[in-house]
Amino acid sequence: MSLITAIVHFTAKAGQRDTIVGGLSEAIQGTINKPDCYKAELLVDQDSDTAFAMVQHWTNSDAHRAYVDEIMQNPMMLQMMDLMEHPPKTSYFDLKAAGGGIWGGPGHLEISSNDTKATAAFLTDVFDWCFTEMMKDYDGFWAPGALMGGLRPKMDEEPAPQTVPYLIVDDLDARLERVSAAGGTIVVPIQEIPGAGRFFWFLAPGGLTMAAWESAQKA
Repeated sequence: MSLITAIVHFTAKAGQRDTIVGGLSEAIQGTINKPDCYKAELLVDQDSDTAFAMVQHWTNSDAHRAYVDEIMQNPMMLQMMDLMEHPPKTSYFDLKAAGGGIWGGPGHLEISSNDTKATAAFLTDVFDWCFTEMMKDYDGFWAPGALMGGLRPKMDEEPAPQTVPYLIVDDLDARLERVSAAGGTIVVPIQEIPGAGRFFWFLAPGGLTMAAWESAQKA
């Protein structure tokens, strides 16, 4: 059975976010009680007064869409819609694909910045990205279209802020050997994030910084 994650992006009108969050918090238990829903939680962007998201795990996207049709008949939800800047936007992705990956494709986008708060506020206000703190000095984000990634301060050894795509691989050690054999340069050796996976950074011919990622949870 597949497990689909639905990320619903909300943008409240000025001064209305807490009201909407409160109403949705009360509705979450009803969402979880649905037989096709495994989990639901709110992610509130502390650096924005308007942006937040709800992350829900469902057996499939059709089940989530049917649920949305149902709750849109709820008078409380219709009242909350009046407090939003625009209707919520939903992105779907397959949780197995995020964990094990579609081989060779990007599974994570890491962005460094000289001013992470300003960068997050800009991407939230202009493009409806949603940020949440994952660890010290590292914010995770969800962008429309199911892109996931992280935002961190620029490291001293980086000549300038940069964007690093993490490419999903099946065998990290074998892929490191192939990167070196094909003319790539390893700039960060294999690192492990316990319970999540392993990665290394490399320079591709032409000077492009990229990373390879092997998930601990294979599809």
